[in-house]
Amino acid sequence: MRPAVLSISAERVLAPIRNAVLAHAGYGVIPVSTVDSALKILRARHVCAIVIANSVSVIDRRRVCSEGHNRHVPSVVLDPYDQPADDLSELHVNPLDGPEAFLDALASIMQRDHKPCAIGPSDEQPAAKL
Repeated sequence: MRPAVLSISAERVLAPIRNAVLAHAGYGVIPVSTVDSALKILRARHVCAIVIANSVSVIDRRRVCSEGHNRHVPSVVLDPYDQPADDLSELHVNPLDGPEAFLDALASIMQRDHKPCAIGPSDEQPAAKL
């Protein structure tokens, strides 16, 4: 079974590309465009990790990360400004570093914080290269 990743983004161009990269890397992607939708999903089903685009406001990002922390679900925040994480279960990645850095960060935080759902390149498919 593929690890479920909740992908939160209001971006109409970048979100589908990011979700395709995640799917190609072997993740089951649950795309949402609002924080309220993301919180409903987190409360209703098992999610292995959360990816939060930089289009999500800092206040909403904190709401989602806090809910994820309470449910032991790690978060990867795409943040070009390298804001310090409020929590160790939250990892900030500069989206300008490319898809490999993003996928490596996601895999490492899942391996560290959510091992039952972690996959590696040898488990499924190699990481996507764009």
